[in-house]
Amino acid sequence: MSVGAVQSFPLRPVWEDPLDLLPRRKPQDFTKDQTIYTPEDRPHSLFLVVSGMVKVSRIARSGRETVLDFRGRDCFFGESCLLAEPFRGEMAVAQEDTLLMEWSASDLHEIMMRSPALGPSLLRMVASKLHDMEDRVESLATDQIPQRLVKVIMRLGDIFGEQIKGSQVHLMPVTHELLAKHVGTSREIITQHMSQLRRKGLLAYSRAGMDFDPGALRRALLEN
Repeated sequence: MSVGAVQSFPLRPVWEDPLDLLPRRKPQDFTKDQTIYTPEDRPHSLFLVVSGMVKVSRIARSGRETVLDFRGRDCFFGESCLLAEPFRGEMAVAQEDTLLMEWSASDLHEIMMRSPALGPSLLRMVASKLHDMEDRVESLATDQIPQRLVKVIMRLGDIFGEQIKGSQVHLMPVTHELLAKHVGTSREIITQHMSQLRRKGLLAYSRAGMDFDPGALRRALLEN
């Protein structure tokens, strides 16, 4: 290197995708409403959604359920297996017929011994989920229920939505009860705000699902 030359370094490390490092497993079938694991189960495995939808939630001592997240295709869940915890503390349930791949904690340890890059890639995946959870906590603390509801619908559209005509997105049916458990309110209040969105022309919904323009919802969110 010539005198005075400055060696360039990458601004950030290149993280490999865990899917490129993990060996494929035979997918397991879970039917709609089937429990994948309960809060009392030992966290022995990491899961990947091959197809379908998984609801991850926590149950309070009062019996009230809080939906933490929905996981779709190519999304991991069950990261608690990476911790030395005796119990899951959360539950996972298939929201529709779902295919999952599973890797045990011991499998992951052995794979990391052969492919050390898996450790940082899983760390990045967990950090990304932590960032998403921080955004949700901030929303719960600062947003009113209408804003929280719109953000949830937009996120579900990003994960599970299907592009239809123009800029419209179609989302499979999601019950008001389920939205309420995710937003942190009652089903009646969700129904009220969903009706308002429909009257404003921002959302169309029926038993067949929801149709909306993400851009229009985003603009409405910024205006409030």
